[in-house]
Amino acid sequence: MSSQYREYYLYYAGNNEVKTIRLSGASKKETDEKFKAFLLDFNAKRHEAMLLRTFVNEKYRPTFLPKLSPTTQATYNRYLDYYLLPFIGDKELDEITVEDIQHMLDALAKPDPKKKRPALVHHTLQRITWLGRRLFRIAMEMKLTKDTPFKMTLLTVEGEESGHHKALPDEVVARVKLSIPYLEEPRERLYMGLLAYTGMRLEEIAGLKWENIHLDSHYGEVRRVVVYPDKKQPIIREKTKTKSSTRDFIIPNALKDILEPLQQTSGYVIHGRDPEQPCYYATLRRTYRNAFKALGIYNLYNNHDWRATFGTQLKEANLSSAQVADLLGHADTRMVETVYAVTRHQGVMKHQGLLNALNPYALGTAEAPTKPANAQYIRVLEDAFATL
Repeated sequence: MSSQYREYYLYYAGNNEVKTIRLSGASKKETDEKFKAFLLDFNAKRHEAMLLRTFVNEKYRPTFLPKLSPTTQATYNRYLDYYLLPFIGDKELDEITVEDIQHMLDALAKPDPKKKRPALVHHTLQRITWLGRRLFRIAMEMKLTKDTPFKMTLLTVEGEESGHHKALPDEVVARVKLSIPYLEEPRERLYMGLLAYTGMRLEEIAGLKWENIHLDSHYGEVRRVVVYPDKKQPIIREKTKTKSSTRDFIIPNALKDILEPLQQTSGYVIHGRDPEQPCYYATLRRTYRNAFKALGIYNLYNNHDWRATFGTQLKEANLSSAQVADLLGHADTRMVETVYAVTRHQGVMKHQGLLNALNPYALGTAEAPTKPANAQYIRVLEDAFATL
């Protein structure tokens, strides 16, 4: 009875893991030969494994990315090229771990002076993780990997809360609205009027045509948007951001007074040389920048702040979140309640009169009767609620 020789060998199995294999043979030379054959076979199989960078460039970008809107494509390409691929692009799909993703998120939440990269805010980090989950979900469906490292129950997404959505103070809004009719450039008057009085998105204003404005009936129609994925050429989309974004909007008297002297029978409201074509991005940007400078709000507020202002003032005027969502073109109330109509100090203080009416006999200001006159007290309440 011949005894077999046994030998243990260490090898790198990927995913930062070293494994051991035991091989048997008649001699050390034979087990060495078996180990060499094992390594050749193992490495051949590893070579077939796909890098995340390869998957993105050969599978995701050519097949799946073109199905998205141009603006979403531009955003996802930026996330891929600046964040995901530099951190984990050169790892195999099966090698990327939850720890790798957490390290990436932690690094992106801090500024990198060497690469001149600012710290990313919480919302942007969330969108990057959503894209990562989408990539791995597709890879799993294609049988290129068995699992995803984007485990949201394990990951912690840091980053400061975004501060770019903020309602303008009421006194600033009032001053700007009074100044809009006196802007010298007609295009600036049109743009600022629509921005300040309707809560429309920039791309909705860029896509608005005179055919969709009905001044006699005091309303307009949001039916298309114009986007600028490359920050240059306009792309017309004959559908809005979402189904709910296709909507009618109210034209108050103050906005009608701005639009009426400049009204045309057809063409884009905001245009370049050709009224039948939307303006280029440079023209649109120059329009609102010059208007913001003339109105004294440049570098203080942005276009989306006016949308936040519109939603906040509606909410403070006691419209329900559902009503505000309808006027803003949102499918539900989540964005209204978390972004566009956040309670602010001015909104709280607007209820001061109501609370004073509910408590009319403050100590030292009036003598409370021994028996409150119920009918009088009810009238006070009715008058207070009538002012809301």
